[in-house]
Amino acid sequence: MKILVPTDLSENAANAFSFARSYAQQQDASITLMYSYYAVYDFAAQAAEIIQAIESDAKAALKKVISETDGSVEVDYKIIQGTVSTAIFATVANGDYDLIIMGTQGASGIKKSLIGSNTATVVKESEVPVIAVPFNANFESVKKIRVALELENENEAMFRKLIELTETWNLPYEVVHVETGADFDKDISFKGIAAHLTETFPDCDFTFEKLMGKDSDQGLNDYLQGKTESLLVMFSKEKSFFNSLFSTSHSVEMAYHTHIPLLVIK
Repeated sequence: MKILVPTDLSENAANAFSFARSYAQQQDASITLMYSYYAVYDFAAQAAEIIQAIESDAKAALKKVISETDGSVEVDYKIIQGTVSTAIFATVANGDYDLIIMGTQGASGIKKSLIGSNTATVVKESEVPVIAVPFNANFESVKKIRVALELENENEAMFRKLIELTETWNLPYEVVHVETGADFDKDISFKGIAAHLTETFPDCDFTFEKLMGKDSDQGLNDYLQGKTESLLVMFSKEKSFFNSLFSTSHSVEMAYHTHIPLLVIK
């Protein structure tokens, strides 16, 4: 497995890198630290000089970060010219990466950080799974994996990817669905998924819970309050509740405000 960890060399990004290293140890994976920059200059003649200075400083900083690790995980680095999101997508496309792990500040309004805003874009657009790591989260604190289902076009490949990415944690799974009203079809679908997961993955510890709420977003947020020991998993699909979060003024609150790590699988 190859993991891409974008960094702006902030404390927030350093925390995500620490999370990624712990995860990589379990998965026997390698990590690429990726630093991107967008050079702004007044005259073309300055371009080479500015780029050289930026890349020289970034190279020194990234080498220092890597030198301070214990060497238990293979880590290399890339320096890419471009915006954060475009650099990430290009790197993933060209490097056969399996997962992106990056930080999100968990702030809102004018306090949104650059890395937080970019994380939201990557969570929405990435074709590979993404783990968004809040600043106060750490790998060792995760004790349960909570999987939020919409019961809209889930498929077996998504569940197999979930198990592939998380089974080495040896943690219990709690599969939840927020019900906003009586729906016989979704009730049957939920029971069917429960039976399928229990039968298909007998070595995994699954529990299933249906919640009631006026809307899926608020119901899920209420459910997660106080559950700081969790990893939240969501499936991103076309025409789904998840994608609707990213097309309204409510926007990317889950990526900005989640107080626990968020794994998004397409």
